[in-house]
Amino acid sequence: MNYVPITLKVENKQLLILGGGKAALEKVQMLQRFGFTVTVIGEEIDEEILQSGCTCHLRPFRSEDFEDVLLVYACFADREVNRAIKEEANARGILVNTPDDPELCDFITPALFIDGPMMVAVSSGGTDVRKAVAWRNRIKTYFSSHDPIS
Repeated sequence: MNYVPITLKVENKQLLILGGGKAALEKVQMLQRFGFTVTVIGEEIDEEILQSGCTCHLRPFRSEDFEDVLLVYACFADREVNRAIKEEANARGILVNTPDDPELCDFITPALFIDGPMMVAVSSGGTDVRKAVAWRNRIKTYFSSHDPIS
């Protein structure tokens, strides 16, 4: 596996989601739980994203959109657009995740189980997302039916 599991302090950090479809919506929903300041830029943005409370810009992304950004999620359906985003972001020292395309990922967002201050992350390194989600669900079921260790 080529990824190291870490957790990042995200308070007051900027996160950029490029694209406005289903993959972008999933990232918005997950990331808002962690206190990221989320900005979504796309020529079309799902209505649920527009209503989510994150900052949205209905337009093509521009180079200056990368300023002061910690992480980028490239969520366009066009792989070549995502590749160009990755190249430009990486040139600025910004890490990129492209959902469902491990080759274009500098980091992977794991399947998460969160219970209060405790969090369990499960990842296959992008090779088997369904299995990672299944493992996460088994962990959730286990902890939901067993008393935690004190």
